[in-house]
Amino acid sequence: MKKNENNVLYFRKEMAYLYEMRELFIEKFPKVAPFLNADSKDPDVERIIENVAILTSKIHQELDENIPLIAESLINIVSPNYTNPVPSVCIQEFSLKSDSKKNSTIVPKGSVVVSKPVNDVKCKFKTAYDVYLYPLKINKTYLSNNKSDYVLNLELNITKDEARLSDIDMNRINLYLGNDVYMSSTLVMWMKTYLKKIIVFCSDSDETFNIPTSSIEVMGLSDKLLDYEDFGFEAFALLQELFFMPYKFNFITIKNLDMLKSSGSRNFTIKFVFDRDLPNGYIPRVEHFSLSSTPIINLFEMSAEPILNNNKKNGHRIFLDRAKIDAYDIVQVTKVVAHNSDTGRRVLKNYKSFERFNFFNGENIDDFYSLSDRTDGDSNLFKEISFFSNSQKEQTVTVETLCCNGNLPSELKISDINDFPAQPEINTKNITVPTSMQKVAIDGNLLWRLVSILSFSYQTILEKKSFLAVLDAFSFGDSPISKILASSLQDIKTKSIYRIDGHMTKKGTLCIFYIDESKFYSIGEVYIAGLVLSKFLSSFASINSFCELKVKCVQSKITIDYPLYSGNKALL
Repeated sequence: MKKNENNVLYFRKEMAYLYEMRELFIEKFPKVAPFLNADSKDPDVERIIENVAILTSKIHQELDENIPLIAESLINIVSPNYTNPVPSVCIQEFSLKSDSKKNSTIVPKGSVVVSKPVNDVKCKFKTAYDVYLYPLKINKTYLSNNKSDYVLNLELNITKDEARLSDIDMNRINLYLGNDVYMSSTLVMWMKTYLKKIIVFCSDSDETFNIPTSSIEVMGLSDKLLDYEDFGFEAFALLQELFFMPYKFNFITIKNLDMLKSSGSRNFTIKFVFDRDLPNGYIPRVEHFSLSSTPIINLFEMSAEPILNNNKKNGHRIFLDRAKIDAYDIVQVTKVVAHNSDTGRRVLKNYKSFERFNFFNGENIDDFYSLSDRTDGDSNLFKEISFFSNSQKEQTVTVETLCCNGNLPSELKISDINDFPAQPEINTKNITVPTSMQKVAIDGNLLWRLVSILSFSYQTILEKKSFLAVLDAFSFGDSPISKILASSLQDIKTKSIYRIDGHMTKKGTLCIFYIDESKFYSIGEVYIAGLVLSKFLSSFASINSFCELKVKCVQSKITIDYPLYSGNKALL
């Protein structure tokens, strides 16, 4: 509903209320206010009633509109990540150019890649994982078996002329398993559950190497995609990443490949030997895999337009670019600095965030700022900043932000993110379509839901009803995984157990989730969800305790065991 229509609606409600109260007053005190009688048509009285209705309707409307702002401010204090938008994400692939003189290089996480212009705006993304680049490509992939062993074979060869493995400083490979839910999640589960051994065979030199199965690690549990300051409780961030970026967990790293540095071969085959056959329908293809990919997120630093604070306004709208208002959304304000030159010299002053309580300085209170979400006449959301200072001098304020390009990246296609300015000798392109930005709508009901969730103890969160409340609160928008997980969860059981850690016996909690796996695309998708939930639940365990998760699939009777995670929650 538009704001003008809202004004009329509130006015009509107040007029109806005043007329109703007038009738009651006249009925009880007919002689006190004769001009209030309905039969009286005194224009002055009617004008007064209408003016009172206008004033009270404005007060009523302001109260209704500001309650969500109060709720949002409280949420920003206890869980700042919750109100921040979730920017667009996709998968980016890198490769060395054919004329590159390098045999290996690293694209560090946090590197910036840039897209083609969308509405005259180039979208910036940053990488989430380190990318290890070698002149390698996967030539062939196929399944084989030997008696009770089932083998996935990856044949790789060097693309650079005359280069050999001994010329490449390779000790690990990051492998993206593709965005096909069935294929990628199944392989992640088999790699971590049914992997018997890993063999590396160099056909040119007829060399065979064995590496331990512990060399395989699933990526994504410790490397945050939503990585910025004041994120709040990291466990909830992990849930958000599972719900909105599940392919982030479709990466594995293969370590301990140092022995290949002594080989003179130009090609090699990695054989993953499993003690259980892969499910029917699993047919590996070369296009399912990528050796040099990483998730990227549309998140970058940007300075807002300077604000003139003359202490005559309650709040100021933060503009990143007035000419392209729809091209940028603020994710986080990182720094607020005031400049003034009244004393003949430049003075710098840092404003501190009200919601972080950093402005308390002993008995004194430093200057601080407060942020709130507002809506303009076109129903567009924007950030408003208010300043609270002991000084009444005119100031020019600079605001540093972490921002995204809103929904502009969703208009990009595959290969449209293709500029890597930091290292021109590297080719890059996005191999998936960027997602849309996700943002939660704050209201009073959501506030109390979130507060109740944050007050959950380790015991209460392991009750089915409480756990489903967490899923519901953190799956704003359209999250298929959250819906599937909620509908498939049949029961949660817990019991106390003891484990020996070094020379110390620890008491922890065994959590058993009973899940109907038929609602998922594959049992591998159940496994990945369990990996994230295992890490999530351990964050509620106290120091010197632990959490261990088991998932029992009610249809296939398969039990999935997950690693034990020690708790890190401080005791009060």
